[in-house]
Amino acid sequence: MDRADGPALAFPDGFALHAWRGMPVPGAFLAELTTLTPERIRAEENAELRRVMLEFYGYDRYLAESGARPVDRDETGVLWRIDLPDDEPVVMVEVVNSTPEPDGTHRTYWLRVPPRTRTARQGVAWTFGMAEEGYTPVLET
Repeated sequence: MDRADGPALAFPDGFALHAWRGMPVPGAFLAELTTLTPERIRAEENAELRRVMLEFYGYDRYLAESGARPVDRDETGVLWRIDLPDDEPVVMVEVVNSTPEPDGTHRTYWLRVPPRTRTARQGVAWTFGMAEEGYTPVLET
């Protein structure tokens, strides 16, 4: 149970529980989510709260606005990395859906992958539970 705009549970006596994706968070924290900046996210000392901030802010937006650097690019996508103080880096693969949307455009997705990922292909393979060497799709849909 979670809500970004108020308590997940509220009782008549005024007691309330706030949560995001099942994780208890301070009520004031949720109110702050709409004013986030990359600097505020980096400054958060609590790694769990920082992950909530990243999820709410959007990994793609955070990467674009915080100086993330592409570390690999191939036919599967682009591997991005940004180091976070006192936490593991955010490493994501930017991929474009091979199947067009009804309007003919192709949707971009951001896949979070383990920090040890070194290539875009390795990251995409990991999302399918495969090793990089075994990831050789014949047909993409």
